[in-house]
Amino acid sequence: MQHQRYHILSIRTADVFLCALLIATLGSFLQIGGTAWDVTSHLLQRPESFFTPSHALLYTGVGLIAITSALCGIILLLNKELRSKPIAKALKLFIIGSAIAVVAGPADFLWHQQFGIDGLLSPTHLTLATGLLINSIAVVIGLSKIESEVTSKKKKLLVRAALIPAFASLWYTTIWCIHIFSLPLSHGQHFNFNLNPIAESMIAIIGIPLVSSIMFLIASKSIGGNNKFGFSSAVAIVLIGMNLFAGIVPSYKDSPLFLWYVLLSYSAVIFSDFILNTSTLVKKLPSKVLFSGAIIGSAFYLIDFPWFNLTLSHFLLPSHQLVTDLVANTIPYFLITLPTAAFIAIIPGAVIGSLSSFLLFYYQKNRSQSQEAEPSPQSQAWVK
Repeated sequence: MQHQRYHILSIRTADVFLCALLIATLGSFLQIGGTAWDVTSHLLQRPESFFTPSHALLYTGVGLIAITSALCGIILLLNKELRSKPIAKALKLFIIGSAIAVVAGPADFLWHQQFGIDGLLSPTHLTLATGLLINSIAVVIGLSKIESEVTSKKKKLLVRAALIPAFASLWYTTIWCIHIFSLPLSHGQHFNFNLNPIAESMIAIIGIPLVSSIMFLIASKSIGGNNKFGFSSAVAIVLIGMNLFAGIVPSYKDSPLFLWYVLLSYSAVIFSDFILNTSTLVKKLPSKVLFSGAIIGSAFYLIDFPWFNLTLSHFLLPSHQLVTDLVANTIPYFLITLPTAAFIAIIPGAVIGSLSSFLLFYYQKNRSQSQEAEPSPQSQAWVK
């Protein structure tokens, strides 16, 4: 029996959606890059103000996604039948995420005006992070849904290419949502929102490898499909590049450590991709997923440099009273604490990364089997 692809969108509407999603992809990339740069600038005690280059980058990204949400809102108003379709989920998420982020911007300005230097876990930052995360999720969902709607091979390749920075932005945004609770950077002029140091460390040790392994596996399957080497490592390479230029280069513009950081972190993600999507070293798919997740989970210390160092600062270098002292001496601090922090990170990271990837693999497998056994009425309607 031949299966003919059923398109729920007209060619013109699909093209409009594609253009909007490409704008949103750039916006998602800029908003999290600006956020990470902003945190680095605060720690380096650059001029503390709402009107900074990092804030301009962040809110340019928010503005681009707001444009996307406006286009999505217009399309939903003009096409009522789309509101019940799968792609409408992404459109609605754009509207919700943009509304939260746009409200958080002026609120953050007022918070700065009222309380001066604020911490990472301030109410306005938490609100903004929620909006950024929803926007990043919407970009990935939207691109995944629109790929089946575009007709030409060039457009499909464009969607897959856009999914690489979209997944990297989502991955980086999720990590920074974890940083909000794990980094000891929430002691402002008037409020101290820092958590207990043990709680902060546990959040980072569990959360970052869990998120990293899951994102790596989902990106591989969503962009490349089965046994397609290169896509998931491309996502991770973009993520590491974002962290390099937003979190490391502003601190040390000319450091020989950059080359080692890039070589080690890139080697880890490429090797993990090689294990996952080739049969050279590991043959069985469950074993591939297990080993790949373990590698990504254990490498989170490198991928997340230098932030995990700061999370452990209470235990590794308790003599430093100010976290800004650690940031100003990031490179020597990293070298001093490398053996201890790496030992703390590698073993639990590998365990959490492998288990989370393994559980996700079997969840996706059981879900696929259930969908094949009980096809939905909508999927049956696509078959002619």
